[in-house]
Amino acid sequence: MKLPRRLRLVLLSAVAPVVAALLALAVSPSLQGPSIDSLYWLRELLHGPRPAPDPSPVVVVGIDEETYRRPPFAGTPQALWGPRLGTVLGAMLDGGAAAIGLDLVHPTSVETLIPGFERDYLLTLRRGGREGRLVLAKVQHQSAPLMPFRGYMIAAGATNVRSVNLVEDPDGVLRRVPVTLTVAGSNTGGPGTAGQAGQPRQEPGMAVEVASRALKAPLERLPDGGAALAGYRLPGGEGDRLLVNHATSAGAIPTYSLADLFACAEAGKSDYFARHFKGKAVMVGTVLDVEDRKLSSNRWVTKPEGVNLPERCALPVMSDLYVAGRTRDSIPGVYIHAAAISNLMNRDALAETNGTTAAALVLLLAGLAAVVTLATRPPVAAAWLVAVLAGWSGVAVELFQAGLVLPYLQAASAALLVFPLALGFRFAVLDRDQRRIRSAFKLYLPGSLIDDMIASGQSPSLGGEERDLSILFCDIAGFTKMSEGMEPEALVLVLNRYFTVMTDIIEAHGGFVDKYIGDAVLAVFGAPYAIDNHARAAVAAALAMRQAMADDPTLLATASGRGSNRIGIATGPALIGNIGSPRRFNYTVMGDTVNLASRLEGANKYYSTALMVSGETVLHHGDPEAFRALDTVQVVGRSEPVAVFEPLSDASRSDPEDHAQRAAYAAALDHWRAGRFDQAAAGFRSLVAVDSAALAMLHKAERRVGSAPEPDWAGVTALTDK
Repeated sequence: MKLPRRLRLVLLSAVAPVVAALLALAVSPSLQGPSIDSLYWLRELLHGPRPAPDPSPVVVVGIDEETYRRPPFAGTPQALWGPRLGTVLGAMLDGGAAAIGLDLVHPTSVETLIPGFERDYLLTLRRGGREGRLVLAKVQHQSAPLMPFRGYMIAAGATNVRSVNLVEDPDGVLRRVPVTLTVAGSNTGGPGTAGQAGQPRQEPGMAVEVASRALKAPLERLPDGGAALAGYRLPGGEGDRLLVNHATSAGAIPTYSLADLFACAEAGKSDYFARHFKGKAVMVGTVLDVEDRKLSSNRWVTKPEGVNLPERCALPVMSDLYVAGRTRDSIPGVYIHAAAISNLMNRDALAETNGTTAAALVLLLAGLAAVVTLATRPPVAAAWLVAVLAGWSGVAVELFQAGLVLPYLQAASAALLVFPLALGFRFAVLDRDQRRIRSAFKLYLPGSLIDDMIASGQSPSLGGEERDLSILFCDIAGFTKMSEGMEPEALVLVLNRYFTVMTDIIEAHGGFVDKYIGDAVLAVFGAPYAIDNHARAAVAAALAMRQAMADDPTLLATASGRGSNRIGIATGPALIGNIGSPRRFNYTVMGDTVNLASRLEGANKYYSTALMVSGETVLHHGDPEAFRALDTVQVVGRSEPVAVFEPLSDASRSDPEDHAQRAAYAAALDHWRAGRFDQAAAGFRSLVAVDSAALAMLHKAERRVGSAPEPDWAGVTALTDK
């Protein structure tokens, strides 16, 4: 059994979004990363760069190109930098730094070769470790971690070493930092550790550890498996990782050059360290142009480096370090740690929607796309789909601004996938019936009626209704003469071109061609759908049809002569609908108004006019100045007389001479209707040279000159020809 079209639409509206959503969710892991990156770009587009917290809770001490180029670091192997690094660390500790993380792993030391060379550095490490304000770095490998030099670990304390691993997403981009990592080895009793000797255990990652030290609060595991730091529940993430919410303004993380800080400490400017480092979390790491650079989630909105640097202490910024305006899609890894620390201390890390919510949102957007695709025509549906995606983008960006990541690209992909799926099904199944109906009836019914049948889901059936309409009947004058000696094929070509021009004009004015009768055209205005003023539309079409004949002398032109067209228009009630038998019928019009239009077309011959309309047409038209009265006639087959008028073109109405001639004709017509035949004849006689209708009226008036009108005289002309 064939399902009704409405039910099939409902089923498709349900099935297509589900299919698209399942496909989008299947590739969701691959889309989630680019989705986050896209939201960074859209947020920047709508809201501008995200500012850093003021003041920033975290700063970076960079081992930068300036450090490599300035004495005493320049020309000195990095293995010998320990004492100078220790000088800077000691100055920051003296200045009140809350916690310092070294994003550096030095597995060897010259202390084994030059005993006592790093004594002061080791003492600084010992001090920072004992105070719980210093964290050394290790790198966790699959087999064994890369650890700092054993002497550094002993000095700082084995509990003050944390992993600086940053795990890439499958596309090679760093978007998250580990909250905890699974490590092997004995439990040394450090903060956040648990387990027994030799067993794998969980310990915080570098960013979490530094933030914990700065906040003086340990990382807590909640009963539901979540984690909290100083009362801040960390947003859940994939694999116990924190999704970093980067500030994207230029110089968001204040960055100090190690070379300037060393010179500052050597100069004894302790007040500088107190102003810039007191209460801060500090990350020390490499910020070179080529070393340790990572692709991060803010890769499409990075800013030029070396901008908005903090106040210098002892040395001016070295020139030629940065290329003005240059941006790169990678950033030093130390900034990812620093951004995560800032998120933890400011409680503004990004949260991702859980799987159920994400799936519901993807399905919702796919459902909206299916509705707009199936409810409207494809071009309109495409515009609505763009609007839906724009609205979804706005919602996703605003929530991203507030710290919540929606499945942006997943839902958008599902919506875009629904569009071709639904259109394909609609074309192959739903619109097949529409195409069948349109193909079957397009040559017989007006397009508006076909659209109505398609919208209702019903095929046409017998029946009709009586409505007020304007009927236009157009015939070719001189058809016999122009067709003499023509081959049938040539005559058909001439007629087809003429009919095409006339039909286009009729349809452009809101009418439709009911039928072609030989060389005649029957057109209807006001059906199947009502228009504002069908009489005005019919008259305008008639004038345009005459103008087309004047503009194109090749229309109806043959070797035997050129034909012309005559038009009659009548307005009134008519029966219109599907008329015929159940197996064969036409959407057509019939009734007295149709017959009158045909008779008025023929009456043009008597008055040598080209256009003639009934008095009802003039009344419905609403502008009597657009016509001139011709006569009152009684046509063949109709007992009631009808006043007939000739429509006027805009050129005629604006021509003063033509206006004077029409006034003279109207005066003569008044004499005729009043039975003053002598005055009527005189009036018409004065116009015969310029008015063909006046000649016809003159012949009638001259036959009555000198006689009195009958008692029932009304000035009606009985026409004997059709």
